[in-house]
Amino acid sequence: MSLKVSRFQVHEDAVQANVAGRICSLSALEIGGEVLIVLTWLGNREAGLRRPEYVLPLASVVHQTREPDARSPYRWILTGTLPMSLFDGSASRQVRRQHGVNPGPAINLPLPTPAS
Repeated sequence: MSLKVSRFQVHEDAVQANVAGRICSLSALEIGGEVLIVLTWLGNREAGLRRPEYVLPLASVVHQTREPDARSPYRWILTGTLPMSLFDGSASRQVRRQHGVNPGPAINLPLPTPAS
């Protein structure tokens, strides 16, 4: 299956998630009205690019949507806990399927610039 992507929006660090008991910031892609949480990125430092390796559709997890403000930059807050195995590559197919994880869309994005 191939996905043609013409318009999308990247939301850097816009998702707050509890990953195995730790609060983490995750990025999201908004494509065709669907929000995909990026679980892992594949990066190429030489080319200065990255692409989403695995994504989790926001609609498949319990979450709250909010407007970001000065107190919290998050647009989405996941209310459940995600297992670390979804992030470190050790999740079985069954666990990925259970959480609705899919391969990321074939898009290349610039590597983020380090915060100063």
